[in-house]
Amino acid sequence: MRWSQTFVPTLKETPADAEIPSHKLLLRAGLIRKLTGGLYTFLPLGLRALRKVEQIVREEMDRAGAMEVLMPALQPPEIWQRSGRYQTASEVLFRLQDHAKREWLLGPTHEEVITTLVAGEISSYRQLPKNFYQIQTKFRDEIRPRFGLMRAREFIMKDAYSFDATDEAAQISYRKMYDAYARIFQRCGLKTIPVEADTGVMGGKFSHEFMVPAETGENEVVYCEDCGYAANIEKATSAAPKSEIRNPKSEIEKFATPGVLTIEALTQPPYNVPADRQIKTLVYLVESKLILILLRGDHQLNEAKLAGVFGTTQFRAATAEEIFAELGARPGSLGAVAATLKTRRSGFALGRLAAGSGGRSLRSMRSAAQSPPGD
Repeated sequence: MRWSQTFVPTLKETPADAEIPSHKLLLRAGLIRKLTGGLYTFLPLGLRALRKVEQIVREEMDRAGAMEVLMPALQPPEIWQRSGRYQTASEVLFRLQDHAKREWLLGPTHEEVITTLVAGEISSYRQLPKNFYQIQTKFRDEIRPRFGLMRAREFIMKDAYSFDATDEAAQISYRKMYDAYARIFQRCGLKTIPVEADTGVMGGKFSHEFMVPAETGENEVVYCEDCGYAANIEKATSAAPKSEIRNPKSEIEKFATPGVLTIEALTQPPYNVPADRQIKTLVYLVESKLILILLRGDHQLNEAKLAGVFGTTQFRAATAEEIFAELGARPGSLGAVAATLKTRRSGFALGRLAAGSGGRSLRSMRSAAQSPPGD
């Protein structure tokens, strides 16, 4: 094809809103153009590249035994209400109405659709296992779209769903997909690190993300060079080194702390209590019930891990007024000793929620991108 008959609008200068190298190159090479925040048009060269990636994905999915389908992007809210994710995933759902004022959803993922399909077509375990995949447009109501195509409101995604008769069979299906992903990234020339990941609002028992190391990214990963362990910071676990495990004193020492309301203040003279020898008491409201969360003083709460413990994302930090009404004390004057909640819910000592290097020699790494949770 002659140059005069094609359309490759290259740019000499980088647009001001391009944040990372990949976004800048896509724009300057004339592969994509921005319509508005989180929405992009693929130009001829960009679409050719996209179709080549899709072909690699199709070949590896077929090789793994998956069958391609194409499900509607427009979905009825009833199937999301049955699964319970109409509430738990509400933050990412695009909603719209038709001329009859009936509500519809633009699908951020397709678990509800595929399970509705399979429930109506498969009636016996003898028809299993089955694995379906699609390459379809997804819509997610991102609060702040960024990084070009990496965090957009509308994007094309491959999603696959396996149906198995036993847990053992499901793990075999999972491993086939894991291996297929590894081959896809290898064929695309990407160096990836598979890491354990949180399943997020999409749910599930196991999750891995294939991370691409990059200086610019929005994900934090920890990994161990000696044992090969790697995990998203929201999933990572660690054990305290033996040198840090201390035996408590035989007697509890009591001393007054007038006006001291923070961990930092208690580390200062005349108290000089190290932060790692203090207990941080947090109060959260979980489904209308107050919960006490106890952390080591120098640790920070990871709300993604907290959601896993609670089994819900519907929680928030309690206000000072709510805390006082239940405990008779305000933030800065709370503790686990003699604490009684009117809701009669037990408090949790959630040491695993805190981030730390732990027994493994963990290093921190930035990652360029991740697949959306649950995909």
